[in-house]
Amino acid sequence: MAIYKLFPSQDASIYSAYPAMNTGLDPILDVFNTLPSTSPSPQVARSIIKFDQNEIVEVIDSIAKVTGSWSEWSGSLKAYVAKATNVVLNSNLEIYPVSGSWNNGTGQYLDNQINGTGVSWVYSQFSGSGPWVQGGFPPLVTGSFSGSNNAGGGNWYTGSGGYDGISSLKSTQNFNLRTVKDLNVNVTDTLKVWYSSSQDLNAGLIEIANEGFIVKWEDSKEFITESAVTPQLSFYSVDTNTIYPPQLEIKWRDYSYSTSSGDFEYGRTLTGSYPTNELTSLISCSFTQSLPSPDSNSGTGTGATFGATFKGASMLSVFVKELGLGYKEGDILQWDAATINALPSTSGATTNAVTTLSTFDIKQLPVLDTPDVAVALDSNQGVFYSQSINDFRLNARPLFPPRTFSTQSDYTVNYALPSSSYYAVKDLDTNEYVIEFDKEFTQISCDSTGSFFTIYMNGLEPERYYSILVQSEIDGQVIVADENFYFKVING
Repeated sequence: MAIYKLFPSQDASIYSAYPAMNTGLDPILDVFNTLPSTSPSPQVARSIIKFDQNEIVEVIDSIAKVTGSWSEWSGSLKAYVAKATNVVLNSNLEIYPVSGSWNNGTGQYLDNQINGTGVSWVYSQFSGSGPWVQGGFPPLVTGSFSGSNNAGGGNWYTGSGGYDGISSLKSTQNFNLRTVKDLNVNVTDTLKVWYSSSQDLNAGLIEIANEGFIVKWEDSKEFITESAVTPQLSFYSVDTNTIYPPQLEIKWRDYSYSTSSGDFEYGRTLTGSYPTNELTSLISCSFTQSLPSPDSNSGTGTGATFGATFKGASMLSVFVKELGLGYKEGDILQWDAATINALPSTSGATTNAVTTLSTFDIKQLPVLDTPDVAVALDSNQGVFYSQSINDFRLNARPLFPPRTFSTQSDYTVNYALPSSSYYAVKDLDTNEYVIEFDKEFTQISCDSTGSFFTIYMNGLEPERYYSILVQSEIDGQVIVADENFYFKVING
C-alpha cells in the first residue's frame, strides 16, 4: 500500500542528425525514427534518464525495515506523452540500463548555436570529450552502428551478468495505434542490480552501476527508410513546466488487516473445553494449572499466557492469565494430548484440547457489511510539506444501522472497512489520477482503531491540491466514496 516516487537528476535526448548537440535542459524527451523529405537518410532520437542512486538505496532500505526483505517490491519507469505521431504499426520501446557516466549539459533542441556542454549522440560528457564506445565493448555492453555514419547513440547493458534470478535487464512496452502512449514499464530487476552493485552484494559479478536508463525503439524500427515506420513519441522531461516529469515509482506492500486489538477481554473464560472424560489428575480436588502456548494456532496471535482448571476426570475450562496480541475471532487454539500429559499431576489425555475464540473473548471493531455507508477522513491536516509522510485514518459507519436495544448510540461506533478496500489520489485541477486504485499496493490497512493508509507526499507535485477517493467491495457491490477529502502539498 506504499508508493514512493523519485524524479530524475538528469535527462536528455540524443539525435543522430545532430551528433554533438546537447539537450539537457529541453522540456521534451524524444524517441523517434523519422524520414525527412529533405534527406534520404532516416534520423533517430533516443532519450536517457537518470535517478539519484542514494535516493533509490534509501527507499529500498526503508522497504526492508518494513517488509523484512529488500526484494519484496516493484519499480516502474514512467514518462508522460506530450506528442505522439505515426505510431501505427505494433512497435516496442526498449529500456536498458546505461553503461558509462554522462553529463546532463545545459542545451536545448536546435539552439541558435549548438550547445555542446553535455551528452549527445556521439559524446557522453561534452562535445569532443568521452565518446560513446563504438567497438570493443566491455562484457554485457553494446552500442549501435559501430563503423557507420550513425555510430554512437549511447551504450547499454544487454545482460545481467548472472545476478540471482535475473536473466535480462531489458524492459519493453508495446505501442500501436490505439494504445495509451504514456510510458510505464517495470524496471525492478535493473533497480535490484543497481542496489546490489552499490552495496557490494554482487559476490564477484560484474558491477553494474546506476548510470540511468536509455529509451529507444526496437532495432527493427530504427534507421528504417519505410515511410510507414516513422513512430515518434515525445515525453515531458524533468525540465517541463507541467506536472508531468518522468518518475521512478517504487511500490511495496505493507498492508496489514486486523479488526482486533489482539487483547483478550481481561479474565474472560475462553469457549471450549477438553473433549472427553478420560483425563485424570493426581489431585482429587479441583486445581488450576498453567498451560504453555498452544501447540497450534490458526491465527497470528502471540504473547498470551493461558491456564486450565481441572477437576476429577475433566478439564473444566481454559482461561487467559495475561493479555496477548494478534488474536482475533475464529482463531482456533490447540493443545496436543502429549502437552497436557506433560503437565504436573496430569495424565490420561488421549485427544487434543481445542478452543475457538469468539467475539466475547476479543476486543474488535465491527466490519461494514452494507453498501450504504458514511465515510469521513481523519488525520488530515489539510496542508503538507513535500517531504511529509502521513497516515490518513478513516471513520466509517453504516448509514442505516440495524435497530437494537443498547446503552450507547450506534453512530458513535467506528466500523472497519472491509479488507477489499483501496485508496486513490486525484489532481484537483486536471481530475487525473496520480495514484490509481491498486489491489496490491493501495489496499487499505486496519487496526483496532480503524482503517488507515499512508501517503508519501514527495511523489506529488507541490503547490497543488489533491483529492482522496476510497473504494470498497461490499455485498457484491463496488462503492467509491468521493467525499471532498482534499489536501494541498507545499514546497518545504
